Amino acid sequence: MKIHLASGLLALSLALAACAPTGVGGVQRLSLGESVDIAAVGARLSTLRAGQGLARPLGHSAALQAAAQAHVDDMAQSGNLSHTGSNGSTLTSRLRAAGYSACFAAENIAAGQANTAEVFEDWMGSGGHRRNILAAEATQFGFARAGGYSVLVLGRSC
Repeated sequence: MKIHLASGLLALSLALAACAPTGVGGVQRLSLGESVDIAAVGARLSTLRAGQGLARPLGHSAALQAAAQAHVDDMAQSGNLSHTGSNGSTLTSRLRAAGYSACFAAENIAAGQANTAEVFEDWMGSGGHRRNILAAEATQFGFARAGGYSVLVLGRSC
């Protein structure tokens, strides 16, 4: 039984590793990300936007999710809260790396909040972050948390 369980876990680990994002030179890197209820984040965004007359909910984008996760992982590793990655990456370059062609893009970052609710409360209390969340041009989102850092990427593909 232990052998079958171990081989099953090994097969699952290998299958998941094949789906993991790659780093520089194709080297696999593990995400530091926390588990996030993406449906709850989408619902929160829809509620905030509907309160401002934006009735159409945002759709989740795997590419925007990848861009958000890459940046939050980088900030958690470097300990640096910045829109510029430790390797000099920008929102535009992260979107390009994720395969997302953006006609509109915006990024919110945060650090130190205990949970997603606190992150959104802080963002809605900040003019620029609020403007991004309520941008009528946005149709999709990705959201990630790691090591006390949070990243929301909003976009509309071309």
